[in-house]
Amino acid sequence: MTHGLHRNGGVGTVVNWLYEGLTATGRYTVDVHDLATSARDTSSRRILAPRSWSRASLLTRSGATPHERYWGANAVELEFMRYRPRSELAAALSEYDCIQVVCGTPAWAAPVLGAGPPVVVQMATLARWERGSHPRAQGWGSAAWRAGMTRLTSRIERSVLRSADAILVENQAIFDWLKTHDQSHVVLAPPGIDTYRFTPPSGGWRADGYLLSVCRLGDPRKGLDRMVHAYAEALRTRPGLPQLIMAGKGRPEPSVTALIGRLGLDGRVVIRPDVPAEQLVELYQGASVFLQTSYEEGLGLSAVEAMACGLPVVLTATHGARECVADGRTGWLVPLEPAGEVGRSVAARLLDVLDGCGESMAVAARIRCEQLFSRQVALRRFTDTYDRLMSRAGDR
Repeated sequence: MTHGLHRNGGVGTVVNWLYEGLTATGRYTVDVHDLATSARDTSSRRILAPRSWSRASLLTRSGATPHERYWGANAVELEFMRYRPRSELAAALSEYDCIQVVCGTPAWAAPVLGAGPPVVVQMATLARWERGSHPRAQGWGSAAWRAGMTRLTSRIERSVLRSADAILVENQAIFDWLKTHDQSHVVLAPPGIDTYRFTPPSGGWRADGYLLSVCRLGDPRKGLDRMVHAYAEALRTRPGLPQLIMAGKGRPEPSVTALIGRLGLDGRVVIRPDVPAEQLVELYQGASVFLQTSYEEGLGLSAVEAMACGLPVVLTATHGARECVADGRTGWLVPLEPAGEVGRSVAARLLDVLDGCGESMAVAARIRCEQLFSRQVALRRFTDTYDRLMSRAGDR
């Protein structure tokens, strides 16, 4: 069970990795149920679309991907209604032996509670952490509505965290927070990647490659404005730096493209929107350094993919970055505060990599991924949880 499968970068990546890994074992039959996330969702019953009120079913099946099922919501315009149970959904889920929820924040697991099978929640962060990481400029009314929805969502999250049979988390920070709030069934279980697919180039690390970032380009939490400033700062020290390529889903916000033009970086900063998944490995292999200037990350799988391809990384020290990077060995972590120093610090660390430690970091990055984030290692953290819960359910 997930949400926004084909719209949500990190969540969708984890779902696909988990689906491929579980089916490859031959031990599991896996279906993917996807929940609506948009107020304009056409599979939902919408307050503002009276003709949708008489919809007989909220379920949509995909002929192209028969293992996927898509579920709308009632009154989908209201965020909290997307977290409400649906009797039709509960009946469908009752046929399974275990329900794995892959979500950004745990409120998305609320619709499956009470369906019957054990529920495992794999989560990246909490709603108030996610929404507070990069405050948006907004009017008083919008801010009040957003704050109210966040409080309501946090209440739903607390209910989920009390009721789920197991909670799998991506980083030590959220693990420690849950432990201090009396959550005894929490497991530190960051997802992994296919290290047979994401591999270093045959010639080894290349110091002359372009600089690279891969993310949801339109997400303000990724801090692409800070990355552009960092690149401009590095260019002042070293005018001959290679291009910066910013790739991923969607397109940057207009403010980011305007900043690129204002700083005279047209042609130096290259935007690669909607890069096909099959081109990602080649993109990583052609780079010299991977950059990430996010305000918040649950883990940051693109950084893990980059490390698996033998790339040193320079990342802001989000909870997720601290989980995947060995600071000073596989890359550098740049403090999030003071905020005004982030650009200069990223630029300085980038030049440190290019000036000497890049090759050793590239080797160490690959080794760390094989040891901690390979499919075999990471998947076992999930399957051990399933086996324990299904064995317990069978004993009842």
